Amino acid sequence: MSTTSLGVLALKRSNSTVRYCFEADAEPGVLPRALELLAKRGLVPARVFAQAADDQLSVEIEVEGLSPDTAEHVGLCLSQIVGVRQTF
Repeated sequence: MSTTSLGVLALKRSNSTVRYCFEADAEPGVLPRALELLAKRGLVPARVFAQAADDQLSVEIEVEGLSPDTAEHVGLCLSQIVGVRQTF
């Protein structure tokens, strides 16, 4: 398991599968911005789960086929999205 320095948890499930987990403000643009980071790299998430409760959005995004460097870079980019609060 590795954690990026800015707050998005990246859990390794296998050598090439990563699950990103984070909490964010329950704002309409947070999830699309997170998914856009993957789409810009030609990646399609294997699994996406998001649940809103009050003013908080809990998100898990699972991606397959990432190299360690790419996984770390995506995690750093996710942590810089406006509204991302912390890991869980």
